[in-house]
Amino acid sequence: MAIAGNGLGHPYLGGFLQIIGLAALCVVLHSNNALPKIKLTWVFATLWLASCVWWLYIALHQYGGLPSITTCVALFLLCGGLALYYAGALWVYVTYAHKLTSLQKNICFAACWTFAELARAQWWTGFPWAAIGYAHIEGVLSYAAPWTGIYGLCFISAFMSCALAQVVFKRKAMAHQWVVCLAFTVACLPAVRETNTTGPALSVNLLQANISQDTKFRTARLPALQWYQTALFESASELTVMPETALPYFKHELPDGYWQTLAKQTKEDKKFAIVGIPTQDSTKGYGNSAIGLGGPQETQYDKHHLVPFGEFTPEILRWFTRMMSIDFGDFNRGAVDQPPFVWKEHKMAVTICYEDLFGEELAVRFNDPINAPTLFVNLSNIAWFGDTTVVKQHLDIARMRSLEFKRPTVRATNTGGTAIIDAQGRLQQQLEPFTRGQLSGVVHSPYQDITFFAQWAGRWGLKPMWLLCGGLMVFAVWRGRSRAEKSKSVK
Repeated sequence: MAIAGNGLGHPYLGGFLQIIGLAALCVVLHSNNALPKIKLTWVFATLWLASCVWWLYIALHQYGGLPSITTCVALFLLCGGLALYYAGALWVYVTYAHKLTSLQKNICFAACWTFAELARAQWWTGFPWAAIGYAHIEGVLSYAAPWTGIYGLCFISAFMSCALAQVVFKRKAMAHQWVVCLAFTVACLPAVRETNTTGPALSVNLLQANISQDTKFRTARLPALQWYQTALFESASELTVMPETALPYFKHELPDGYWQTLAKQTKEDKKFAIVGIPTQDSTKGYGNSAIGLGGPQETQYDKHHLVPFGEFTPEILRWFTRMMSIDFGDFNRGAVDQPPFVWKEHKMAVTICYEDLFGEELAVRFNDPINAPTLFVNLSNIAWFGDTTVVKQHLDIARMRSLEFKRPTVRATNTGGTAIIDAQGRLQQQLEPFTRGQLSGVVHSPYQDITFFAQWAGRWGLKPMWLLCGGLMVFAVWRGRSRAEKSKSVK
């Protein structure tokens, strides 16, 4: 199944292939033969997920030191385990959909698929990478993002896939089928968005040092420290952003006077800098953090949504990380609603690495309208995964967050994905991946109302989507059983 960030040449082909791919599964599920449909659903979901996150192999094998066979088994268990959500949820559809009307079938399939997406997003800390809604970042369906969020897009696109499958399977030119075909065509058209530059402008400089993961762990990085310091001092922009753990040492481990020089220079130049650095606190422990320099005092953001096995490991699974050549530690988890970094007229919501996957957690920061973010700042290091589709995938994730909240995003990454994204989710500028350089530009923080998605997700999280999908699945079970019982009584 195609997803956003699949590396395809045409920007709108991802949405088209996503609907077609999922419709192919629906055709199989609609058939009346004796195929093991639940098993096929599991195989479909496993292969789809594996095609989306295969780059984890590079992190585990090349940098983690796991043997190839062990790595492949680990990836299979991950993708196969996540695929169980889809097989389990679609059991409802396979079992009861034949008793439903065409419209009810479409709704039931969309609810089951989205229920599985939600489970993947939140259970066991969550891994919602490559949800099908991201395939529509360029298309008309993306207009729904500020209202429904990414999982609303998943519901709509799954509904359309099932409807399209019924058109193919029934092979009857009825009126509603022509409507489905028209809707499918429209959904794959490019979205047209207006440029909004009415809000205050902020000049930014995003640093990309292009440090290989081997270098980060196995040799000293003093030359990189010097490059970051020089780039910051020479920056003429109001905001300079360094990537995640750009300085891979605690403050007291840095060369003498290094940190004090950074802090002093930014304040004297009346500039603001956001620096990715690990932190250590006697009470809170370790943190994967971003520190803001240049204001009246240092401000700190500690990563909230930690990566399993990379930033924390459940005690029962520590045997797995002991097999790797990298010494993983456990970081402290920051609060979900940490205040924004404030600089002039801008309130900057910081996220680190894949935290920007979790829009419902970002939404919490909009509960206080006065301190609601006007700009998203993401610091990432995806050197772990090499020169792969992960760069494009993560960019599309960031673009979706901008769409959901109508806020611009700036991203500073170590090796690729350094970019400026406007409040409409459009990629304004991007630095060439896997090169050392600086991306300078201007980002506008338009005066926007808080989106409907931010309002309901900030207050209730994803509970409304859980209730909607769960309720529709319960209705499908009740409706299917009642019709089955009625058929028996007639006989």
